Amino acid sequence: MRTPVQSRGRGRKAQVVSFPPPTSGWISNQNLIANTSNKPGAVVLDNWWPTPQTVRIRQGCALYCQPDDTQDCTSLMTYDSGGIVKLFAAIGGTIWDISSPSAPVAAVTGLIGGEWSYVQFATDGGVFLVACNGVDPVQLFDGTHWWPLTGYAIELVQLGTVTKAFTDGETVTGGTSGATGKVLFQQGQQLYVQLTSTATFKSDETITGTEGGSAVASEDGSTYWPGITPADGSSISTLHPSTFTYVWAYMARLYFVQAGTLNVWYLSAGAVSGTATPFPMGGIFTGGGSLLFGSSWSLDNSSSNGLSEQCVMVTDEGEVAVYQGYDPNLSSSWSKVGLYRVDKPRGKRAFIRNGGDLLIATDAGLIPLTQAVERNPSNLAPGAVSYPVQDAWMQYVSERPTRNWQVEVWPEMQMVLVSIPEAENYQAYLLVVNMNTSAWARFTGWDALCMAVSSGQLYFGTTSGRVAAAWQTGYDMGAPFTAIYAPLFHDLGGTFGAKMPKDASVMMRGSTDVSWSISMMYDYVLTIPSAPAGPAIDSASVWDAGIWDQSMWNSSTNMTAQKKWSAVAGMGYAISPCFQITSGNLLPFDNEIVRVDVTYLTGGLLS
Repeated sequence: MRTPVQSRGRGRKAQVVSFPPPTSGWISNQNLIANTSNKPGAVVLDNWWPTPQTVRIRQGCALYCQPDDTQDCTSLMTYDSGGIVKLFAAIGGTIWDISSPSAPVAAVTGLIGGEWSYVQFATDGGVFLVACNGVDPVQLFDGTHWWPLTGYAIELVQLGTVTKAFTDGETVTGGTSGATGKVLFQQGQQLYVQLTSTATFKSDETITGTEGGSAVASEDGSTYWPGITPADGSSISTLHPSTFTYVWAYMARLYFVQAGTLNVWYLSAGAVSGTATPFPMGGIFTGGGSLLFGSSWSLDNSSSNGLSEQCVMVTDEGEVAVYQGYDPNLSSSWSKVGLYRVDKPRGKRAFIRNGGDLLIATDAGLIPLTQAVERNPSNLAPGAVSYPVQDAWMQYVSERPTRNWQVEVWPEMQMVLVSIPEAENYQAYLLVVNMNTSAWARFTGWDALCMAVSSGQLYFGTTSGRVAAAWQTGYDMGAPFTAIYAPLFHDLGGTFGAKMPKDASVMMRGSTDVSWSISMMYDYVLTIPSAPAGPAIDSASVWDAGIWDQSMWNSSTNMTAQKKWSAVAGMGYAISPCFQITSGNLLPFDNEIVRVDVTYLTGGLLS
């Protein structure tokens, strides 16, 4: 608890108040004058990371790669199976393989683009990444190639005599069968074709292409990947896989959300393509709207003596339907657990699985689904993980009508991140919370349009096709950033007397000597001065200072204490010292706040 302490001296007695490190994080919803709490919080905590002991200045982000600078990076997707680790970036109409940042490869081209949803799914035939965005064909990655899944099959045609090799994307026609399709690629005597008709290629017929390709089929074409077609045998126009906006896995089965509807489609167990069965939800959701996303969820079920996996479907109106079972076709193995309501989600990627629970970013806050089960919909905010920053959260919601937020968990850092994209006249933020302490902070300068974690490293896509690696270097892709800390205001135990701060002392610890500035804020008004200049650090001591993944060479990392006094000025009833450090070097800071002390004199009433 912060306790004013008198110091002995002649004449007027100066007193000292100590502010401990804000291990409770950023708090924006506390009663302004409730400053005698033992909770060490902050009214401003920008670019600090709260830990159980202290707060540490965050590290910056480094440019990982930039395959295309003409459009924004809107999606990142990861694949990890059997030693094959891939990172993909969706930029405009191209999916880039950026696993090697120095040599990105355009893996899929000619797409419309958008916000992709994806899931890694294991079957008897392998481990696959399945992705959809609502406008392009469903994309399937098998560890080597990407395959488009439409309402028609992908056919493998064995070729005999090849007059001229086919070109990727070339339209081809069978001379006898009349089959048509688009060439995906040719590999020797094997031709992979995305069919555009129900007819299939036949043996001994001549296949010709619009770009001059020509060859004779040596045998009938065989289905390499079936398309995604309606299970009831109705017209293929009934189902357009390109309208699938979200995909998730539950009980060894893939489920898809169809854009602008309350329909879910699901495949056979263990399948990544083939026939899809509709599961209409219009009669379930009374609030209307359309489906937004789905997920698996672990619910404590006392009847089964432990956690029971559920299937969750969420609408853009904030209704949540929960089902249990393994086959929607069988009433004996599929039943509705309940229908609940959270506030409107902030986007189809604005949720994460956290342990067995779901955390959904809604207009009311970051809501655990378990709270929606137990609370009245109008009383969800107090149960939100984001409740300490509720006022700020509501402000960001009111400023940003577009529902394109994203939530990501970074397990290696025990960090949950909520991306709040830039809006008209409002800058982008990342709200972060320590999963162990529930302490919040705000990161500025990271305009994360999408996020993903691969091999323990957090990446985020941003404007102009850039992909950044987080927690690298001491600046943000070459730009300095300022860490700001201001503790909750303190009236020093005397609400009606004016206080006149004289000096402020900051004690820090770290392996680098840093400079900082400190000023005073008064009477619950945030008046943050201009950021101080960052100190110059010799980058010659940095080993392998490339585009990212910097490490120190022959440099000491011993922690030392650093403390200095600074004169401050002003007068008010309640005070908060505003502490700022600017980081703008290749070498990241590791400095932590130990305490802030302020000496002050007490005065009379202010008029």
